Parts: sequence; structure tokens; C-alpha cells
Amino acid sequence: MKPPRPRSVRIVAAAVLALIVAPSVSAQMDMLPQIFRDLPPELQDGLPAEMTHQEYRQMERNVDFFTMFMSSFVPGYAMFHVERPALGWTIAGTRVVGTGMMVGAMARQWGDFRDLTRLDEVPDPDYQRFLGNAFLFAGGIFVNMAAWAADMIGAYHIAKSEEDFVIYKYGLRQGIAAQNGEEEQREIEYIRRLVLQDDPRERRVREELKSALSRYGQSYPLGEYRAEVEYYRGSVLREEGEAARALFHLMRQIVFFPDARFSPASRQLAIDIVQSNRTAWPEDRELLLSIIDPEVEPFAYLADVPAPAGEPGRWDSEARAARVRAYIDSFGRLRSPELRELFVAEALDIARRYPEATFAADALFAAAEQLAEQDETERAVVVYSMMAGAYPEADQWQEAMLRIGRLLHEELEEVEYAGSFYRRLLDRRPGTPQAETAREALAQLDELEQ
Repeated sequence: MKPPRPRSVRIVAAAVLALIVAPSVSAQMDMLPQIFRDLPPELQDGLPAEMTHQEYRQMERNVDFFTMFMSSFVPGYAMFHVERPALGWTIAGTRVVGTGMMVGAMARQWGDFRDLTRLDEVPDPDYQRFLGNAFLFAGGIFVNMAAWAADMIGAYHIAKSEEDFVIYKYGLRQGIAAQNGEEEQREIEYIRRLVLQDDPRERRVREELKSALSRYGQSYPLGEYRAEVEYYRGSVLREEGEAARALFHLMRQIVFFPDARFSPASRQLAIDIVQSNRTAWPEDRELLLSIIDPEVEPFAYLADVPAPAGEPGRWDSEARAARVRAYIDSFGRLRSPELRELFVAEALDIARRYPEATFAADALFAAAEQLAEQDETERAVVVYSMMAGAYPEADQWQEAMLRIGRLLHEELEEVEYAGSFYRRLLDRRPGTPQAETAREALAQLDELEQ
């Protein structure tokens, strides 16, 4: 029988054991928030402020054994998991076909399963039918397995490539941020890095480039690098076959943001677009070429207007405002339906971006005119009303009120509502020619009511 161990020995052993176990317990306790609260390690230092929820999902999305298990029972599950529903339904349809082949083979062989135990005794016709059913069943298995493999391998590739690109994107932005403190400079440097990598094979780079260009335009309406950004946007759209949208961005660069470094290239590309679409835009070809050429009116007298240098987001010179008015007036004469629709969007965007500018009312009025000429009466009334409500002191106010009344009366047959616009015009601008026309229109309305 062993003698009992001294109390001091037990105390020392307990202390040694505590020194060994304590770090392990501490490490396990540190993991508890991640285990039980499902907090990823990235949240410990915070996510990048500009990261979207979609990008976060791409970072955290895994194609694992659970996905593999679910995909075997739910056709297309992996593709739905990585948010590719079209591919998911395609795989689901393929697996339904494979399952149908298997079920069909079993149905055809249903009454003769005993043949499996006596193949040597089966008559030749039955044997041939059995072979056909066997190949059909095996083909169904093959189709099912191939579709399942495509589901898993394709989803894994998509998830991995998306995660890699998000990591690359924010790593690149972080590296640029460390070198350049100013946010606008950081954005243009990021765009330039993407432009250098732009290639048809790099689909994610192209999509990110388009997103970055749009983000710059929204964040810096009159930024120092708007000319460069508009040229890039026009070039990318031209390569993707969106000629009309590309032309508008190139025109915006030439007219709004003249720059000796980019205007010549924008002009060449714009001329190529116009000439390549001469059959699509026959009525607008001469007008478009006149806008591109700085020696032709209405832009010749504004060819030397410098880029704005005042407070960001404001147009700091009457010369620049006059250039925009000439742009609006010229594009307001377009006749191609495709270009007209883009001009309306462009004019509304100008008014939204620069609501305090002197030309904002011109932009809204021109957009409403185009809509009225295209018989989009309700939209025209809305835009005329926006212009009249936001800019009651504008030169076009009385004309906008008169046209609203006419459209409501003659096109939409809302007589009472039209009369209210005529009366408001008479109250606020009684001495104008438009007021006299409104007075005559009201008299006609009164006669109709009688």
C-alpha cells in the first residue's frame, strides 16, 4: 500500500496543472463569441466603410460539405447559394431529366425484374429491351451525377473567385489610401489601376471599373478628374456596344469638362460613333457632328472656357453656364427616339445634380418638351410641373404653366385641372403673352361648361 502523498505535493501539482490548462481555457473562452454569436474575425477590426452587404456576403459565402449534402437532394442548391438562379434552374432541369430517364427505365422494366436473375434464359427480344432499359437507367445516373458535379464545382469556383476579388479590391484600395491621403485622389488612382487591367477576360475588373466610374461621378460632380472619368466611361460603353450612352458621356466631357489631354481622344471616338451609326441616326448626324466640332456653333465662342475652380458641386462662371445651355438647346433638337430618351435622362440628371445652377430650369423645360413631342403627355406634365414648382422666377415659368394647361385640356381631357393652371398663370404673370392665351383658353372652357 502506497503512503499518502504530502499536502504540499498536491498543491504544487494543482498549480502546475493550472498553469498548463489556464492558457488553453483562456483560448477557448476567446473563441466563444465567434462560436456562439457567429461573429466572423473581420468584425474584430471593423469592416471597410465602403463595403456593401453584397460584398460581405461574397466574403463569407462558403461551398462546404453541408452545401454538397444539400445539393445532392435539392437540385441546383449550390448555384442558388452563390446567387446564380439561372444556373441553378438549369441544373435543376437537367437533374429532373436525368431522374426522368431513371424512372422511365424502371417503369419499362417494372414487370420483368426477375430477368436480372436469369439473363442466360431470357429470350433475345426481352434481352435487348433489358439492355436498352439498363443503358437508359445508367444514362440517367450519369446525367444526375454530372449535373450535381457541375453544381458543386461551378458554385465553388464562383464563390472562390468572388471572395478573391473582394479581398484584392479592398487590399488595393488600402494600399492606395496609404500613399495618398486625399479621398478624390485615392478614387482616381484606384480607377487608373483598374483601367490598366481592363480586359474582356477580366469580367470582374470591368464591372468594378464601371461601378468606380459611376461612384466618382456621383461623389464629385465637378471633380478635378471628371474629364478623365467621362472619357473612360464613354470608352467602356463603346466597347460594350452601347453607342448612344457612350456618345453622351463623350459629349459631356467635350462640352462640360474640356481638357486638352482627353478632349481630342473623346472627339475622335465620338466622330467614329456618329459615323458608324449614320443609318440609325440619319436626322441627327449633322447636329451631332456640330456638337463634336468646337469650331462650329453653338460652342465655338466657348472653346476656351476653363474648367471650374470654385466650390465643388457649383458652376462658378456664366461662360460655363452658357456652355451647358447651348448643350441642352442642341440636344433638345434630337429626333432619334433612342437619343431623345437618353437626352431626357441627361437633362433630368443635370437638374438633379445642380439644382441651384441657372440652367437647371432650362434642363427641365427641355426634357418636358422632348417628352411632349414624343406623346408622353403624362410624363411631360410631371416634368413641366417640377420646373414650374421649383423655379417660379425662371423665364420659362409662364410658358411651362401654359403648356401644362394645354396638355391637361387637349390631351388628357382634365378640364377643371387645366383651368386651375390657367388661373394661376393669370394671377402671377397677368401681363405676359402667355397670360393672354390662357385667358382665351379659360373663356373656351367656360363656354364648354355652359
